[in-house]
Amino acid sequence: MNMGKKAVVCNRCNKEITDRNDLMTGNVKMTVRPFHEKCFKKRVEEKKERASMFFDAMPFNGRYANIMTVIFLLLFVAFLTFIEVPGIALVLVLIYPIYRFISWIAIELRLPSKS
Repeated sequence: MNMGKKAVVCNRCNKEITDRNDLMTGNVKMTVRPFHEKCFKKRVEEKKERASMFFDAMPFNGRYANIMTVIFLLLFVAFLTFIEVPGIALVLVLIYPIYRFISWIAIELRLPSKS
């Protein structure tokens, strides 16, 4: 356990994840869940084999996720200031940044920082 913080446990193998280098967060039934990197990759492969319709092969943490979050937030700002869009479009562009924020607050902060 990390300084009184609740342990981060892999959603697939139920073993504790001890550092951010091995952490990948993903969407499981509309909820952000932690995985070991190898467990996340196995999950993605299984979902591909079963041809599951609704699964997210991209983790919510990492460089790509941060870039996507910035893009969606810039799009949100553009919609608010320059482009008139229906309210639902504003909500839709915030979904990914909200998941990224939840991943960071609820899971990533509980683990030691990457070195």
